[in-house]
Amino acid sequence: MESRLARTRDGDFCPVRATLALVGQRWVPRILYELLDGKRRFNDLAVTVGGCNSRTLRDRLKTLEEIGLVERHLVATMPPWVEYELSTRGRELAQAMLPLAEWGREHMKSDMLVAVEG
Repeated sequence: MESRLARTRDGDFCPVRATLALVGQRWVPRILYELLDGKRRFNDLAVTVGGCNSRTLRDRLKTLEEIGLVERHLVATMPPWVEYELSTRGRELAQAMLPLAEWGREHMKSDMLVAVEG
């Protein structure tokens, strides 16, 4: 995330701008929303997020892990695999986005997507 997006015109840090810059990154809200259901393997997450290439998904997950929103767990079996889950902070952010999901269910109809996309 670019630090300038989290600053006011005067250069002061603004937590609201920082949060909006984070959730405004493509795929981040979808990743957080999908991880609300619990741990997911990388490939399962890629399928449920949909449309995100694996490199971008890996980069977004790494960033979310670095800022403490997602936890990465290596499962040491044969063959080993990786699972991702929300940290406590990540769960709080994802739950804060749930009212947006409810608003969408209430106000966004499939015919509205044509107007938004087109």
